[in-house]
Amino acid sequence: MNRLLALALLLPAASLADQRQVIDVGSPDFRPLPVALAPFRAEGEAKGAAAEAAEVLKGDLLLTGLFDLIDPKSFLADPGEGLTAAAIRFPRWADVGAEGLVKALVRKARDGWSAELHLFEVRAAREVLFRVYAERTPRLLAHRAADDIVQYYTQEPGIFRTRIAVVRKSKGGVRELVLFDADGGNPEVVHRETTPVLLPAWKPDGRDLLFTGFAGGRPELWLLRLADRTMRRFQGLGDLASGGVFSPDGRRIAFTASENGNSDIWVMNVDGSGPVRLTRDPATDTSPTWSPDGKRIAFVSTRAGNPHLYVMNSDGSEQRRLTFQGTYNQTPRWSPRGDLIAFTARDERKVFDVFTVSAQTGKIARVTQDQGWTNEEPSWAPNGRLLVFTSDRGGRAQLVVSTPGGDRQKIVTNDAGELETPAWGPLPK
Repeated sequence: MNRLLALALLLPAASLADQRQVIDVGSPDFRPLPVALAPFRAEGEAKGAAAEAAEVLKGDLLLTGLFDLIDPKSFLADPGEGLTAAAIRFPRWADVGAEGLVKALVRKARDGWSAELHLFEVRAAREVLFRVYAERTPRLLAHRAADDIVQYYTQEPGIFRTRIAVVRKSKGGVRELVLFDADGGNPEVVHRETTPVLLPAWKPDGRDLLFTGFAGGRPELWLLRLADRTMRRFQGLGDLASGGVFSPDGRRIAFTASENGNSDIWVMNVDGSGPVRLTRDPATDTSPTWSPDGKRIAFVSTRAGNPHLYVMNSDGSEQRRLTFQGTYNQTPRWSPRGDLIAFTARDERKVFDVFTVSAQTGKIARVTQDQGWTNEEPSWAPNGRLLVFTSDRGGRAQLVVSTPGGDRQKIVTNDAGELETPAWGPLPK
């Protein structure tokens, strides 16, 4: 439950508001914003919570690729400096290169922890953002702070209150559906079974997970209701049904079904009724993904000999080939921004890497290279500014969060099991 106690944005005068710092990620002049994250102050028994919240916030801000955090060892300001603009000696922060300054105070609350967040623009010597939160854990406080800081500078929602659904392969053949925070922390097992579990996909409202399961003896689509962990199986089609994904409005599901050994792309209503076959090529068609406006579907087909990406209208019309490079392209996922499709490709060395392709021009860009043998199954953050995928660069397959250009990448999990097929969930309602 959202337990935000107070929400207040301190707006400057109109003449200054027009001069607010805005990070334009798409600009050719983009550079990460230098930010100083001052040690969080604590009241009473909140010292440990304050340190934890500060560390999580630091990781969140770095993960975005939007900020460069200044080394605290270089700070010149008095450690006891106050939390108000009047108490801050801004030239001290400007001297170390800070353009933004973050301060916070953490307290013990009845059911957890509360925090005051203060964000200052150093050159303007003014406070531009103030928030008061109450949450169960310091981690949640930090995620809320990160989201608000990101939104202030980009005027886009932050993504740190979202979850990433992953399949975990554990010992003894156990398969688990696990939810991680966007930074790879706070794992939560929501489903466990001994038969294979594949390809989780979120309902747009964040309440349900669709996945491919074998509990019935063959690949079928199952729906997991997260609130009470109840399960529902969709009526199968032909030999198998797999890889289901919700349309952006949550009303339809695109999936792969096989009849008489031939795999095609189908759509059906969210209750499982009204299945319609969209592709009829004798080749293998699989792995559908919706455009953010719900008007098009990208998919994989072997109709040209090797697996390549194709695009069609959501009614199956105007099917066209999108990728012409490579010999094994798979697992497309359309960006929420609509411009790019992320996918996995295998090169001549049998190495799997992540790429993006323009949905309009077909121009391909590489995200990973020489970073382990397997980088695959990309999924987009709901704002389209980050990707998550699995990589074996550290040994066993773990989650990596990356900017779409691949310039900033971080292994965010160190899980005991092998992780597969991540799906980044929606923004919280």
